[in-house]
Amino acid sequence: MNKEMIENYKKYAFIMPFVGLFVSLLLFVYFFGITGVEGSIWAAALYCALPFLVNTICFLPVCIYFKVSKKSEEHT
Repeated sequence: MNKEMIENYKKYAFIMPFVGLFVSLLLFVYFFGITGVEGSIWAAALYCALPFLVNTICFLPVCIYFKVSKKSEEHT
């Protein structure tokens, strides 16, 4: 991959948790503010937090990979 593609992927990976947070906040507003929760509140809260959690979990290995690769480039 060329340098430009790697930089674009880094930008995408960095934005992932923020997009997940935005979607989670929208879901919280929708379920708890507009429609109301008819079942378990904890299940609804977990469902709303899922986009943020998944995007953050996907972001962490990518972040670690780029930090390790940056350190290995500095040593060579």
